[in-house]
Amino acid sequence: MRGWILGLLLAGLATAAGAETPVERGRYLVETIAGCGNCHTPMGPNGPDRARNLAGGLVVVDDATMRAVAPNITPDPETGIGAWSDAEIVRAITQGASRDGRPLLPPMGFSYYAGMTAEDLDALVAYLRTLPPSDG
Repeated sequence: MRGWILGLLLAGLATAAGAETPVERGRYLVETIAGCGNCHTPMGPNGPDRARNLAGGLVVVDDATMRAVAPNITPDPETGIGAWSDAEIVRAITQGASRDGRPLLPPMGFSYYAGMTAEDLDALVAYLRTLPPSDG
């Protein structure tokens, strides 16, 4: 009898764990595994400026060869990705191409993200669409 109850409990836990929405999955990916905030959140005097989460502006590379500033990936239509289609966002993440087709500067690690599943990419985009727009 105990084995049956334990099996039922474990089945319930597995169902609950798989019940996350695409936005919840996207939040998890953006805020943890993908590490988007490591580059796309500007730094304040005490570390990442969470009030401007993913608003860009962090100088990632500044040397004799190039200057790379992480862009705003909030849904602001002027300075962020608000006017981008979902497909354009996915292309930027997985192929390193900006909306107009220009290559994104290193260190955007698109080759790391190219292997993401279509479902995870859709979830990532869904979450980015829920962020408060920031003008960078």
